[in-house]
Amino acid sequence: MDKKYCVPFVAAIVERQHQGRLQLLIQTRWNTKYQSIYNGTFEFAAGTLDIEYENVYTAVAREIKEETGMVLKRIIDDSQTKVHSPQGVDAAFGFRPFCCTQQLREGRPWVGFIFRCEVEDGEPQDQAGESLNVHWEDATVVKQIYEETPEKLFTLELPAWDYYFQNVNTESL
Repeated sequence: MDKKYCVPFVAAIVERQHQGRLQLLIQTRWNTKYQSIYNGTFEFAAGTLDIEYENVYTAVAREIKEETGMVLKRIIDDSQTKVHSPQGVDAAFGFRPFCCTQQLREGRPWVGFIFRCEVEDGEPQDQAGESLNVHWEDATVVKQIYEETPEKLFTLELPAWDYYFQNVNTESL
């Protein structure tokens, strides 16, 4: 597959209720393969669809596990169609992620599908070569970073935070 024009990815805004507070799973972006202006920014678990015909749901579960050690429990507000295979050899289905984002310049030509997720109970662990400083953070703290110092967040994920903080009541949960 030629990734020259588009690099598809999936990502997960992982949330939980803990001691009466909404918390979000974040980590520090750190890619040792190349220098990036985004190294050191906060991000949520994300990664490319790197297996031919990989289902987005399989990919998001894999990325959560690879980057945080956590196991996907459910997609919040999941919406998908049945699998269609009218020719008997092909297959396609529709799905509705929480939101989509696209890199418009610099970096790589990313186009992604971001899902709101819950994981099985437990604590995240840094995964060698995948994540750094993965931890639960109160949603109010992440919202404050988003509003006051957005440069601390991975640019490609800022539109997802736009949707998240516009559509999820982080104060009363």
